Amino acid sequence: MRVQLAVLLAMSCGRTGFDAVHDGATATDDGGLEHVQASSGWTARLLVDLTGVVPYRPDDFSDGSDEVLDNAPLDIAALYAPFASSLAVSAGRDVIELAGDGTPTVHDYRPAVPDTTGPDACTHLVFGAPADVGAALWIGASSEGQGDGVYHVDPTTWAITRDATNNNVNGIAWDATGAYDATGVPAIYFLDESDVYRRDGSGSGTPIYPENDTMETLGVAASALYVENTATDIELDRIYSGTHMLQAITTNETSFQIVDGGATTSVAVIRDGTTLAIYADDGTEQDIARSTDPTWIWQAATAPQPPHPLAGGYVVLESNRTLDRDDLVYLAPGS
Repeated sequence: MRVQLAVLLAMSCGRTGFDAVHDGATATDDGGLEHVQASSGWTARLLVDLTGVVPYRPDDFSDGSDEVLDNAPLDIAALYAPFASSLAVSAGRDVIELAGDGTPTVHDYRPAVPDTTGPDACTHLVFGAPADVGAALWIGASSEGQGDGVYHVDPTTWAITRDATNNNVNGIAWDATGAYDATGVPAIYFLDESDVYRRDGSGSGTPIYPENDTMETLGVAASALYVENTATDIELDRIYSGTHMLQAITTNETSFQIVDGGATTSVAVIRDGTTLAIYADDGTEQDIARSTDPTWIWQAATAPQPPHPLAGGYVVLESNRTLDRDDLVYLAPGS
């Protein structure tokens, strides 16, 4: 395993953890990121090396029929108090907890019996704190079997609880203020193969917008929910607050993975597995950074919010199966 370079360099300057990386402990800590091209006004740093933390298995899960799933790292979420750690990364049926100094702890949520007692694949992560549950890591799970649904993970014990049994939960998001639809009530939003929902409580939700298993990945802001929609083309769409009208923001791309961490008038995405970009609601685009090597795939990203030590930047989860490597890259304003 390669050294957690950014963390090590920060420690050498008398400071430890992600706080030091965020503060810019060194200007030369981008080793190993020759494939990352940051736009003017942004810097890229290697934050944590995840290689081998969860050994890669192409056949990590099989339901005994035609479905075989690997355990490559797939999503990332920023964590907040009362979590003691800073980040969470999903890898198959495992979740990697990352402490403030980058130290990993692996939590194994493999079902005792496939499709019945736990998620088949932890495909989407978000921090959220609805009143009935409190602060938790929320997981959207999706597969061909029956281990799908919405789960939440306790911030102290990391015990997992199944909250809803919806099939193919392919997106999950947290509205921390209840601004969407002006409900005034902080809420989890998620989508399954038939609808986008606002979670009302365990096992219940209010449908926001119908869909036909064409929407994946979900973000929420005051003015809109954001989704990838493949109904007619591969689109980045918004679902307006209040009216719930659907409108395309941009089209003609290969994929959009919406970034965890909201904004009010724009949405950040990983586009085509290569580029972190911000889209305004009128379709205006700003590229932040991209991978120039097609073997390095950008899987997901999070935009930590204050008081997180990485607030103000983006943490990108990238993987290279040719090299069998997985990294977290920190993109921050600066030069």
